[in-house]
Amino acid sequence: MTNPETSTRERILHQGLALMSQSGLGGVTLGVLAEQVGMSKSGLFAHFRSKEDVQIELLSHMAEFAAAHVIEPSMKAGEGRPRLRALVRNWFGWAQRAGLPGGCPVAAGLFEFDDVEGRVRNKILEMEGQWRRLLTELVERAVSLGQLRRDLDVEQFVWELSGIYLGHHAAHRFLRAADADSRAQTAFQALLDRAMPSSRERGIATGAKSRSKSNAVQNKSKARRSRR
Repeated sequence: MTNPETSTRERILHQGLALMSQSGLGGVTLGVLAEQVGMSKSGLFAHFRSKEDVQIELLSHMAEFAAAHVIEPSMKAGEGRPRLRALVRNWFGWAQRAGLPGGCPVAAGLFEFDDVEGRVRNKILEMEGQWRRLLTELVERAVSLGQLRRDLDVEQFVWELSGIYLGHHAAHRFLRAADADSRAQTAFQALLDRAMPSSRERGIATGAKSRSKSNAVQNKSKARRSRR
């Protein structure tokens, strides 16, 4: 049986995420949210004690929501560059595809709370740090597999990629540019092209893979002979 209190909380978070996407974190007040959910402000207080509590809870809810639409589908792609490509493809413009009426709340929050110290800013900072660490891990894995240059400045790559995303957000939400998606993908492809390994590096990686495969075949053959 569904817990009424849990379902009410989920309804609040669902409505709050849509409101946060469209009006920003600052637009999420207890009064506005109560009105959208169809309950009294005092009823909302039974679930959240302050505006900050609502905002932080909504950010956590958004992280789970985004993970289901961006991260989880991307992890089905092959390791390295294919997975990085899949993540970027799912990341750019994810909010609209996921059915939110506005844009990414965290992208907006980076500007909305840049000078506003407090728990909400700390939460956004934590989420942005986690996201950049994920990007870093994917890029480093592509480097280790020989799919990107060995001397690649991974931190710079992630910095530029994050900049492309924020540029896409501004072009799509503020400029309402019809070509925001295509331009962001073009910028990402240019970034990726600059990070590609040289022909010499590709040759070394291919040779190493071939030797590894050959060694595996030889070991299997030896194991079969030893069992006879």
